[in-house]
Amino acid sequence: MVRVSYDYDLMTVLARHLWHLRDELDVTSQTDKTFAPGDIGPRRETAEALEDFYGAWKKSFQEGWQVMTDLGNLLDKAGKAFYDQDASHAAGAAGQVASQVRDEATRQNEIRKQTLDGKRREAMARNAEARYNTQRDRMKKDQDALIEKRNKLDEQTAAQEKRQQELNKEQEELAKKREPLVKQQDELQARQQQLWQEEKELLKQRDQELQAKRDELQKEYEDLRKEQEPLQKRQEELQARQQQLWEDEKALRAEQDAAIEKKATALEQEQKAYDAKQDALQERQEALRTERETLLAKDGVTQADLDAWQRKQDALDRERDALWESEGKGLQARWDALEQEQRDQQKAFEPLNERQKQLDGERDALSEDQKPLSERQDELQKKQQDLWALEKSSQQEVEDAVKGKQDGLDAERADLQTKLDPLDQESNDLQARQKDLWDDQSATEDAQTALTEEEKPFQQRQQDLQDGFGEELDKIRDRDFDKDPDPGQLRGMRGQLDDLPPEAFVPKGYTMEDENSTTTVSFQLDENGEIKVDKNGDPVETTTTVTNKNTGLTYSETYHPLERDGDSVTTIRSSDGTVTKVFTDSNPEGSPDGWQKRYVTDETGTDTLQIWTKRPDGDWELTMDKETYLNSEAGQQDAQQRLDRPPAYLTQEKPLVDSSGRPTGSTDPGQTTTVQEGVTRTDYTAPDGSLTKVVTNENTGQRFVADANNEIQEVWQRDENGGWYLRDSVTQHERTSDEPPLGTLGEFWR
Repeated sequence: MVRVSYDYDLMTVLARHLWHLRDELDVTSQTDKTFAPGDIGPRRETAEALEDFYGAWKKSFQEGWQVMTDLGNLLDKAGKAFYDQDASHAAGAAGQVASQVRDEATRQNEIRKQTLDGKRREAMARNAEARYNTQRDRMKKDQDALIEKRNKLDEQTAAQEKRQQELNKEQEELAKKREPLVKQQDELQARQQQLWQEEKELLKQRDQELQAKRDELQKEYEDLRKEQEPLQKRQEELQARQQQLWEDEKALRAEQDAAIEKKATALEQEQKAYDAKQDALQERQEALRTERETLLAKDGVTQADLDAWQRKQDALDRERDALWESEGKGLQARWDALEQEQRDQQKAFEPLNERQKQLDGERDALSEDQKPLSERQDELQKKQQDLWALEKSSQQEVEDAVKGKQDGLDAERADLQTKLDPLDQESNDLQARQKDLWDDQSATEDAQTALTEEEKPFQQRQQDLQDGFGEELDKIRDRDFDKDPDPGQLRGMRGQLDDLPPEAFVPKGYTMEDENSTTTVSFQLDENGEIKVDKNGDPVETTTTVTNKNTGLTYSETYHPLERDGDSVTTIRSSDGTVTKVFTDSNPEGSPDGWQKRYVTDETGTDTLQIWTKRPDGDWELTMDKETYLNSEAGQQDAQQRLDRPPAYLTQEKPLVDSSGRPTGSTDPGQTTTVQEGVTRTDYTAPDGSLTKVVTNENTGQRFVADANNEIQEVWQRDENGGWYLRDSVTQHERTSDEPPLGTLGEFWR
């Protein structure tokens, strides 16, 4: 393979020499000269021949000027193109070197910072531990006192356990003494059970003999009951009629009582009002009596004073009489009328009384019919009494039959109880001692509980001290000395930081020079003059400029990462003065996973010149070229006469709203309205009063951002993962008519 190398410096110099030679030739060729026949000679043909020759000669210079111009332009264009290509590689390499230098300085400073922070944390931890040990030593005295109390209680518990063991031993010895007596008691109980069984058998035999008599008596009872059934039925009917009579009487009485109660309630209200007036008069009467007693008790009372008092008394009597005449007499008459009405109401019960007499007559007749049966009932009852007497005598005969054996058993049981009594007393004594021990143990347990309660605050203090020490260590571990520098601590650590490495200088720019070019890397700075970085700590903008010392050609690239990871825009200023932008889309919407796209546009970012595509594990491939496309048949039929623009999420760094649909930086909560099913509109008002409308259509996965005039400014789209991305923006379009480029909100969405 033949290796070809290009000297773009020489190409640029040759182009400039050609242009200079062209300009000199142009000056020479621009000299106007005429060949008049009078100046040449008598022959006119000679002058015309010279004129033609001069014209042809001048034309050749003009053609040579154009050739030299084209050749110079070609060399200049080729030289700059090759230079831009080399400068692009040099810029990339310089950017990497600058990044490495900056990263290395940052890494060294981070190591230094971590070492310094570690020393500071160690010093703070030592101080915290010293404070912790001091407080712990202060608490040890209280802890020793509690331990001493606990030891004394443990000694008491041990002594009580020993007493319990002794009691257990005595109880075991007592149990051994009681064992033969308990065995004898069990034998007596078995003999008692056998005697009861014999008595049961005797009672069973006697009961079988009596059962026949019971059955015969029961049969007579049954016959009597059958004869009594008609009479019982008549009695039940009489009882039902009696119940109905009582119900009727009750209803009538309730009706009369309700009427009387209503009238009595009204009279009681009047009576209360009348009594209140009477009480008021009585109070005045009492006051007059008190006044009279006062007058009589006073020295020098006159007849005039008594006469004045008497006039008051007469007036009060007249007022009382007037009250009786106006209210009391009529009220008394109404009460009397009410009592007479109650007496008159008793006449309404006369039909019911007649019914009661009739029922009483029928009941007496029924009693006469029941007399023979009652006599038979009495005879049967007498037979029943005789049978019970026979059963009782049989029971007594059985008891007499087993009495001898029972008396023997009772005598043996009494003798056994005599032997058991001393042992029972000993058992009671042991039980009393056991109770005393339990009381002592309970008191000890109470003391232990009280000590435990007493220990809780101390244990809490210990726990708080331990937790506080742990929390302080956690705070020391998590402390950010950048936000909380604490210069006083650093001054107190003088002499402990001598082994720290010097702080490395983080360059805010980088310059490389060789014999032919100068390469400069600069970063965008913030308001403090430091390199402005993004959320990942990377510079937000890096500019690399390559300048050729021989020709003065300059090439620069400004790299700016975008919000989405991997997305970026690079602004290229070529040596020929043209400016292009390269938008890199690391994850194009609608493309397979792992694919990437690159858009090469003009300076404004609206005119796409080339589109490149990169497949997974592949290289960048030119997919579309504007010139090639527009010269093709498909391009000539394309009404837009342009390639696809970069997506809006690449060109718009500060959209009107964020991915949640809220205006960027706005604190207005917005007012949301459901305009139709699945479609909502939220209106946001900015501090300057401007209105932003955000319409979200969950049915289609679209979001439209419009201004107060309902003109759509942005269009957002939901991606496959449920997130939102900016699909189109009005800034990517030119307005050529009254109709907004992205349209307006629908009538029902406004």
